[in-house]
Amino acid sequence: MPTSKKKKNSIIDSSYKFEPGSMMNFQEIKLDVAIRILKNSGLNVSEEEASEILALAHTFAKITIKDFILNQD
Repeated sequence: MPTSKKKKNSIIDSSYKFEPGSMMNFQEIKLDVAIRILKNSGLNVSEEEASEILALAHTFAKITIKDFILNQD
């Protein structure tokens, strides 16, 4: 006999829609500044690579802030 799965009640979790930008403005550093910082750290990167690194750093910052705010008691 096939067993039917009960459909769980859906609880809408709006936390995935959280955008820290709605609460604060991020001032991203300019690409040429990022390239200079990376070069001073010993990394020789192209503009495209520096741009991707900046995007990743921004994403990490948003995740960290989101996690911090959502875990406040």
